[in-house]
Amino acid sequence: MTENRVSAIITAYNSERFISDAIASVMAQTRPIDEFVVIDDGSIDDTAQVVSSCFEKGIRYIWQSNRGASIARNRGIQETTGEYIAFLDADDIWLEDKTKRQMDFLLSHPDIALVSGAEWWWDVTRNKCHLEVRSPKKSGAIRREILISNYIGNPSMVIMRRSVLKEVGLFDPCFHWGEDWELWIRIASHHKVAILPEPVIVYRSHVDNLSHTNSWERATCEWDISRLSIAKFRPAWQRPFLKVRAWSNVTLSRADFLFEQGYPRRTQIAYATCALITNPFEKSSEKLKVFARATLGEKMYQRGRQIVRRWIKKSQG
Repeated sequence: MTENRVSAIITAYNSERFISDAIASVMAQTRPIDEFVVIDDGSIDDTAQVVSSCFEKGIRYIWQSNRGASIARNRGIQETTGEYIAFLDADDIWLEDKTKRQMDFLLSHPDIALVSGAEWWWDVTRNKCHLEVRSPKKSGAIRREILISNYIGNPSMVIMRRSVLKEVGLFDPCFHWGEDWELWIRIASHHKVAILPEPVIVYRSHVDNLSHTNSWERATCEWDISRLSIAKFRPAWQRPFLKVRAWSNVTLSRADFLFEQGYPRRTQIAYATCALITNPFEKSSEKLKVFARATLGEKMYQRGRQIVRRWIKKSQG
């Protein structure tokens, strides 16, 4: 068996609009992948027909009844044999040097169990794109920060060693949201992980993204993941502050959801205020924005932004 084999696992659900681009991005890697499987999690659109046109490229296609992302990824892991595993959600795109960059890093750092990277965030609806880069941190700091939010990123950004999963386990199907984050926490608590500063994927944001639906339920699940993980963190004296940081982030997500859904102003203000005062030092601009929108209302908030912009433009000459 050839060493250092990389298995690529695409998970798809009703992905006919995007999956051909995802497959093309895998096939275009400057460091070719060694094994390629698509796990279709019960699609009822033309995903299967789109994938079938690529069979000559060595892609295996497996359909299963809809059981969720965790079970689909676990199926992909079980159906492949490479020493290294790379995931790709069907609506994302790998940059052409993703596999090479990350494999070069893992091979030169045998103590690293998992490596992620930065991402281009592409809003498909508005056709706007921006780069999201996580500030470099040592593995020990990532181990702490990942308890607060998914600092490693989504599965499309990751390559990991298969041997690690044999130790910590696979994706937990009990989590409908944040199942990738929960696995990263387990890995980071036992092994060193790293994040490259260079972008490795294009994340395509669109209205059908699972991560963009039912934000309240998602925030509740993420709070459960965070608080349960913090309860195991050592040293124990850091747990209270970590819990406050995590709660502030969850409350911010809920405040934003309440605003978008048009809940009563007093409810919006209560959550926005809680998010701001519990931890004003992180995501400060986001928390101030949500607080201002809740207290002023959207019309007055937008009017105030226009006034500030005109003042800045005038002051700059």
